[in-house]
Amino acid sequence: MSESPVMSAVHFTIDWIQARLRERTSWDGFTIIIICLMVLVASPLVRYAAWGGLLYGAWTLWRKEKRTPTAVKSAVK
Repeated sequence: MSESPVMSAVHFTIDWIQARLRERTSWDGFTIIIICLMVLVASPLVRYAAWGGLLYGAWTLWRKEKRTPTAVKSAVK
């Protein structure tokens, strides 16, 4: 009995994947792909975080520092 073309393609694909998983260079490539995907997904989030940091930095620059009586005494000494 011969295999159907679909099952033959499935077995070929499984064998090819198993062979690639035994190679170190395949692991390197997989790692690079994952890191790049993470950067592409996170880049919009990083952009929003940068805007938030910029606004917070401007706010802390603008507002006046609140000093407590203890902080004033220790600064005078």
